[in-house]
Amino acid sequence: MGKFIRHGDVAFGLGSGAAFAFGGSKKDHTVVKTEKQVGNTNKVAKWGDDNQYPQKFLKALKLNGAGGAGLRVLKSTHYGQGFHLYKDEANDEGKRDKRIISLKDNAEINTFHKFNKMNRFWVESIADLETFYIAYPEFILTNDQKKIHSVRRQPTAKIRFQEINERTGIIDNVYFCHNWTYNTDVDGDYVDKIPVIDSYWHADQVKEYCKEKGIYKFIMPIFYPLMDETYYPSVDWHAVYHNGWLDVANSIPEYKKHLFENQLNLKYMVYISEEYFLRMYKNEWEDYSAEKKKLVRDQLTEAIDDHLSGNKNAGKSIQSVVYKDMNGEWVKGIEVTAIDDVLKDGSYLPEASAANSEIMFSMGVDPSLLGAGIPGGKMNTGSGSDKREAFSILTSMFKTKREITLEPWNLIRDYNGWDPDLEGDFANTELTTLDKNPTGTQTTM
Repeated sequence: MGKFIRHGDVAFGLGSGAAFAFGGSKKDHTVVKTEKQVGNTNKVAKWGDDNQYPQKFLKALKLNGAGGAGLRVLKSTHYGQGFHLYKDEANDEGKRDKRIISLKDNAEINTFHKFNKMNRFWVESIADLETFYIAYPEFILTNDQKKIHSVRRQPTAKIRFQEINERTGIIDNVYFCHNWTYNTDVDGDYVDKIPVIDSYWHADQVKEYCKEKGIYKFIMPIFYPLMDETYYPSVDWHAVYHNGWLDVANSIPEYKKHLFENQLNLKYMVYISEEYFLRMYKNEWEDYSAEKKKLVRDQLTEAIDDHLSGNKNAGKSIQSVVYKDMNGEWVKGIEVTAIDDVLKDGSYLPEASAANSEIMFSMGVDPSLLGAGIPGGKMNTGSGSDKREAFSILTSMFKTKREITLEPWNLIRDYNGWDPDLEGDFANTELTTLDKNPTGTQTTM
């Protein structure tokens, strides 16, 4: 049996199944035993059986309008009105309240914010968190390692963890690659190995560790709570990808597309009896050559087609003689029958609607926010008040998510020695009625 190192509460303890404890002095760790020896220092912890789970999932998601729209709602709601600084202060009545602090009030923070394009950093990190429940901010230190010089987001889909070190029980690095395959050579020219820092460490521990190891660039993963996963979070709303609802929603448009492409666009079937020509042309018909008979048939066909086609001919009728054949059976000289349109009944559209709703439900996005109704109901789009309430409920759920998103800010603030009372947050957008606010929105913290 191998050793499994635990630092903090859940960094890589047995209780959480997490594997996100990444170094530190041995005196800070508790050694526990695991039932299975895991990994080694030169292997990638594959994400999916073929190490391409993120790429395959994104490919399927990009084909689904409801999933893409739902994810946009999650990302936009999470970001709200953007990153703001504030201080929690007491007013004259002793009540605690948030006082927004302008970035311009602190030159160093404002310069850092502009230099690193932090608005973009937050948008990109939120996109990774909402899609995969994990993000990989990369921090670069100054030459003297005393401050964080810059931070940027490394795309989650292009990052893989190194397997847990058997000897220490920790993850030492992550690998970055633009094109992962099952057998990608991590020692090749197209793979970048980046040290990993425990996301449970505070700034002083990080600074000490980087100085000890000579680290000038590192990644500190941020992630939503893990259940029993070891490396990568299992995203709950990805259930629609695993249980087939996403495939159902994506297959119906493809089916419809092929049906439209391959279906003959015919409105009528016209039956012309041979008896018609015998009666119309009498004895002359038998004397006609094959070419002449074909010409007569073609002319009749063209005349009928012109008579039935076009908007001007809508509602017209065709008159044709009816007579008895040699057997005494009544025969219609010309018979026109309408062809049933197999597409007119909207086949499979209820299933597509149900699949799209299942996708949005799994994401926690009320379909009314996207103009969709409830399967089996009247399929209306909901009233304005329905949308406001749905949006308010959704917004209220982002507090815990934003706590994770703000971890990079907390590290940068404390590492760089900025005012510890400066807190970061994302301002909410609240929908209101136009009689209360002409814009229909207001901003809150």
